[in-house]
Order: sequence, then structure tokens, then C-alpha cells
Amino acid sequence: MEDYQRALIGQMTTRLDLYESGDLSISKLVQDLRGLFDAADPHERIIHDSFEHLWSDLDAEADLRTEPWAPPGLADDAHLAKLISALRSWIAVITR
Repeated sequence: MEDYQRALIGQMTTRLDLYESGDLSISKLVQDLRGLFDAADPHERIIHDSFEHLWSDLDAEADLRTEPWAPPGLADDAHLAKLISALRSWIAVITR
């Protein structure tokens, strides 16, 4: 992976920080993470697949919090916290 790709993926940490501080909505977090990943355009299958797995889980959790069809109580704060932690770990591994 190229340095510029690592830098783009590294910017995901800032977005996670903004979300956790309340300065970024979960919908915007999901959108921004996708945009940074797409801009980085890593070609390694393992990187692509691992991101897709984490991101799709985060996107689904965001839907439970934002979509009108989602019944109250389905969102899982503990699951969201684990996803954010897993994303932070993934970013650390990818950018080292």
C-alpha cells in the first residue's frame, strides 16, 4: 500500500474521534469512512474485504438509529462501541 493510501485511511481516526465527541452524526461518519476508503482505493483483497465487513456492520447499526422503519430499541450501543473499537484497530494495523 502506498503512503497516500495509508494517510487517507489514517484520516478515518479523526472521523471516529469527531463522532465520539458528538461533533459528527453517525450517518456522516458512515459516509465519510466510505469516502476515505474509496479515495484510498486499496487493491489488496484482505484490506478491501476486512473494511467491507466492518463498514457494512457499522452501516447496518447506523440504519437502526436513523431510519424511520427501524423500531425503537433495536440499536445496540455495546455493538456500536465494539465496531468503533474494531475500526480503530483495523486502521492502526493498516497504517503502520
